[in-house]
Amino acid sequence: NWVPSTPGVYAVFDEREELQYIGLSRRISNSIERHAETELEKMHSVQVLEMPGASKDSLQQMWKSWIESYAEETGNIPVGNMKGEGQWVLNRPKVRAKEEIKLTPGKGADDLLVPMDKLIDSLVKTKRVVAFIKGTRTQPECGFSYQVVTLLNQTHVDYETVNVLDEFYNPGLREAIKVYSDWPTIPQVYVNGEFIGGADIITEMSEKGELVGALQEAE
Repeated sequence: NWVPSTPGVYAVFDEREELQYIGLSRRISNSIERHAETELEKMHSVQVLEMPGASKDSLQQMWKSWIESYAEETGNIPVGNMKGEGQWVLNRPKVRAKEEIKLTPGKGADDLLVPMDKLIDSLVKTKRVVAFIKGTRTQPECGFSYQVVTLLNQTHVDYETVNVLDEFYNPGLREAIKVYSDWPTIPQVYVNGEFIGGADIITEMSEKGELVGALQEAE
């Protein structure tokens, strides 16, 4: 059955239509897929409340109201929300361990023999798919970078990452990449030397089923 990819609150029922879990998510479809990896036998149907553009606080408030309503009716909370052995936990998708690209030997900005924009240009034109992110692929340091890495991993297409926060090996990259692309935010994804977008565009391409094709064309 179709599950929306929008933010919202969702309730999962088993085949006896007994409520198993109430959750909240920035992308309901992703959360349901990840639940199915460990709890599929307990999942028969899903009730969702889409909340496009909702803030974290709004999602949490709605989730709390669902929990409280269930508790008032039954005197308890859903078994999957109870702490302990039966608690449903969303495991982060497995990330392939691959080293980040370092643009310099790590001697600092003063020892740069080639301007940073030239290093960027050379990299994106020699590597098929490159993602400039905050942090690393295994430890993204912002939600948008985590989102992009997750979506890229789901395509199973090989790609490179560069940590814009690494001033030791990539001095000045955080601002230089914005100038190079004429795009004010990070992360940024390049395919065959062409800037294709940040988190919003990558997410949109994924939702439309266009991301895999765009990346596979690069191989």
